[in-house]
Amino acid sequence: MGVPKINVFSSSQDIASSGYDGLILLFTDVQKLSPKVSTLDVSTVSTYVKADKQASSSISFIVDPKAPGGRIILAPTGTLFGDTDDPRKIGETVSKAFQRARQAGITSPLIHFVDPPKDHPEYRRYLEVALLGALEACYEYLEYREHREKIGEASPELVKEFGVLESHLESSQLEAIIKNAIAIEEGRRLCRDVGSPDPERMTPLKFAEYVEESLAGVKNMKVTTIKDLDILQKEYPLLHAVSRCSLSVERHKPCVVRIEYKSPEPSKVKENLYLVGKGVTYDTGGADLKVNGGMRGMSRDKLGAASVAGFMKTVAEQQPTNVNIVADLGLVRNSIGSDAYLSDEVIYSRAGVRVLVGNTDAEGRMVMTDLLCHMRERVLEARANGDQTPARLITIATLTGHAIRAAGPYTCALDNGPARKDNISIRLSNAGAEWADPCEVSTLRREDMAIVSPGSSREDVIQANDKPSTMTNRGHQLPFAFMIVASGLDKHGLDADPSKQIAYTHLDIAGSSEEVVHGLSLPNVTGRPIPSLVGAFLG
Repeated sequence: MGVPKINVFSSSQDIASSGYDGLILLFTDVQKLSPKVSTLDVSTVSTYVKADKQASSSISFIVDPKAPGGRIILAPTGTLFGDTDDPRKIGETVSKAFQRARQAGITSPLIHFVDPPKDHPEYRRYLEVALLGALEACYEYLEYREHREKIGEASPELVKEFGVLESHLESSQLEAIIKNAIAIEEGRRLCRDVGSPDPERMTPLKFAEYVEESLAGVKNMKVTTIKDLDILQKEYPLLHAVSRCSLSVERHKPCVVRIEYKSPEPSKVKENLYLVGKGVTYDTGGADLKVNGGMRGMSRDKLGAASVAGFMKTVAEQQPTNVNIVADLGLVRNSIGSDAYLSDEVIYSRAGVRVLVGNTDAEGRMVMTDLLCHMRERVLEARANGDQTPARLITIATLTGHAIRAAGPYTCALDNGPARKDNISIRLSNAGAEWADPCEVSTLRREDMAIVSPGSSREDVIQANDKPSTMTNRGHQLPFAFMIVASGLDKHGLDADPSKQIAYTHLDIAGSSEEVVHGLSLPNVTGRPIPSLVGAFLG
């Protein structure tokens, strides 16, 4: 299933013969809905909004013989300039309008923003956000597409193209905006495709295979999957420990997917990005078993890896020149059984740090730590070879319930000292504010480092306590502190020689990667924080 084609019009002159079968009017102020909107004759709208006061606050459907397809969807955002308003209002409204259009049987809608906030800096991405809202509503989940194929029915995608009437921007701007939005949507779709399916459809190896196929043949990009268990045990002992109980089931075996992107113009590279994504395809909690319904939804514990894979798909589409990127996806299943790794075990990390396991349900930090250590080594190797390009290490994971308790539906961003000095989380926050993908900036404190410090000569660092993160003070900061120590990054903070400092940022997306939409069904996968990453690092 491909991303719908988007056509742009600067006037309504060519719309009549274009075949669009519905018109979506997006607006902030109902008073702007005059009988003529950008030369479109919508006189019926003026009559309707006078008769129905609710038209200024909720999605409406009206019949108008002069509109494309004879149908109009009215989509009010309401004011955009209250104390708590942000661009999400635009994307959410457009998404709801497209859903309503699909319910009406509209398959080729035309959308027009009547009074866009074009002069307000915080809304400078208003059209991209609107397009992403529309594209989100057009997506159908992989499982449903495969179901339709299985029963011999046509593709379920109803909207294969739509139009945009936009008279406020230059054609060159519009072309770049549409290209950017489609690239981001390609990434979000890959994220949803691998992040949503059940734990048997998307086992570690099947996840890897899907990513390989999605990125096959991409210029300047190389994808490698490490499946050899001896290599995984030697190179990534903490990840291997988490997967230990899954090894007896062939289809549940772990792997690491490495995606490397090299700028086509090396002289323009400004940053080297090193990304690590948590890909726990099912999290039982291991020996510290999740009970009382706590296991439900744990097929989504792979959304960190899914979002990294999705971001790399966007990179593949955009071919940016300003960055080189290495991304590792740690794909495992945290199974329960006689060979499960256990609390009280002491396991050496790749960095040679002795890790005292406190809770097997704190597996995400174990999966990412050795991959993070490997990224640290790559940065040091690059510097030793004369590459002084600023390096950014980033881990992305649905790591803690505490992040949801602390920040609700938002990404939590945490910097170590060098990353804080370089404003990495602030960059992500600012980009997220523009792209309707907000995040909260959290802070690493001395208490976080103290709580994971060793209590005896048996260990160098403590992985977790015996309580859920939601019952632990600073429960989403604690894993960040652990990963810093267990990966050896504690030797590369602000107190290190400047040549040895390494910027490291952690994104906990437990709250932002999903959104509840209906009853007892599993939440929808959002594709966040891909827009923030694009805005912060790809320009």
